[in-house]
Amino acid sequence: MGTPDPDWIAAQHVASAQAMRNACSATHLSRHRAGFGWTVRPVAGSVLASARVANWDPEPDYFHHWIRDSAIVLRAVPLAIAADPAARSFWLRFIGDFIGFSLSISDPGRNGPAVNPLRGSTLPSHSRFLRPDAELAALHGDAWQGEPRVAPDGSPDPENWSRPQDDGPALRASALMSVLADLPDLALPSAEALIARDLAHVLRVAGRACIGPWEEAPPRRSTFTLLVAWDALDRGIVRLGDPGGLMLAAARRIEALMVQAEDPETGGWRESIEAPNGVLDSATCLALLNARRVDGPFAMTGQRALATAAALEREFARLYPINRGRDVPAIGRWGGDAYFDGNPWYPTTLGFAELHYRIAAETGDHAAFAKAEAWLHLIQRVAPRPAGPLPEQFDRVTGSPASCLDLTWSAAAFLEAAAARETAVRAMAGAEARGR
Repeated sequence: MGTPDPDWIAAQHVASAQAMRNACSATHLSRHRAGFGWTVRPVAGSVLASARVANWDPEPDYFHHWIRDSAIVLRAVPLAIAADPAARSFWLRFIGDFIGFSLSISDPGRNGPAVNPLRGSTLPSHSRFLRPDAELAALHGDAWQGEPRVAPDGSPDPENWSRPQDDGPALRASALMSVLADLPDLALPSAEALIARDLAHVLRVAGRACIGPWEEAPPRRSTFTLLVAWDALDRGIVRLGDPGGLMLAAARRIEALMVQAEDPETGGWRESIEAPNGVLDSATCLALLNARRVDGPFAMTGQRALATAAALEREFARLYPINRGRDVPAIGRWGGDAYFDGNPWYPTTLGFAELHYRIAAETGDHAAFAKAEAWLHLIQRVAPRPAGPLPEQFDRVTGSPASCLDLTWSAAAFLEAAAARETAVRAMAGAEARGR
């Protein structure tokens, strides 16, 4: 199996930290959407899913603050600090601004506009993309927590999109708890208030059908959303306590729901409770990776976790021409994906590398480590040169960049995979030294 070049890892490590920084508190950027007559300027604490200005021609327009993506980026901030220590003051300030921004956009006392603010400035060619007035006017109370994204200036999303989506607050609570464990001096009342608000939402909606992580209808009980909700509740019990036992009871309900998603064909978990047998999704593995459990029902090394990953490997090995003759396959989202032709994704392929590095660190499994190295080597082969921003996807035949060319999630995913590699190398070296 191929192994990644350490010099490339080092260069991409710094480049990914810089790409992530460019998308966070990006007050130096602005975006004018001519079809809507709308200019938006990011404010401090916002996270652009991509800092690129694009118009679906063909590169997608990701100049938005997604709750899910921003949580994934937040969790990688300590790694960005380690990659570029000179930026530490920026990142510490960003975390505080992120907390304030997140509290503002989720404020239950806030009311949405009675009329879509872009209705008067939108061209006829774009009117079908406007969000209905009634939907915006209904935004108040906990409804804000079901929003998948907002404009990076904090205003509500005026465009049509799939809603509600419940993974964002769960991921944000878990990410903030993880960051505060690394940077305890930032555990200020505002941080605790955001965690408490997000956990209260997770508790209210845990187990309901909603839009899944890839934001495609219909609403369903996706295993990704169930797992990230379980993880947030489980972490919340440890951090905040659970005197009434409500979070524990909700976590147990989720465990029972996950049983309904067990797949008899593969031995793994299906994409959702509602999915047919044999329909799996890489997001399930990303949720298991996000939880990072080494024991319990959702351990990364558990039988169903391993079976889910193995079944997806087999599926993508057959599906993508780029995988012919490879030791490990490029990983997409799910087998029937058609978005931008359904290519392999950087976050999922890097996620499988990180997952196997973590398995190797925990178990000493040399085969898992070799597979992780092969996945990172694959990313090295397809990544743009010189090291810089990483795209969302790479072509299923040629490996060339596809869809968004600078995805902030991809930068965070690389930092996580590289950190997991360092952990695995140290753990396995220590195990070998103890065995001599």
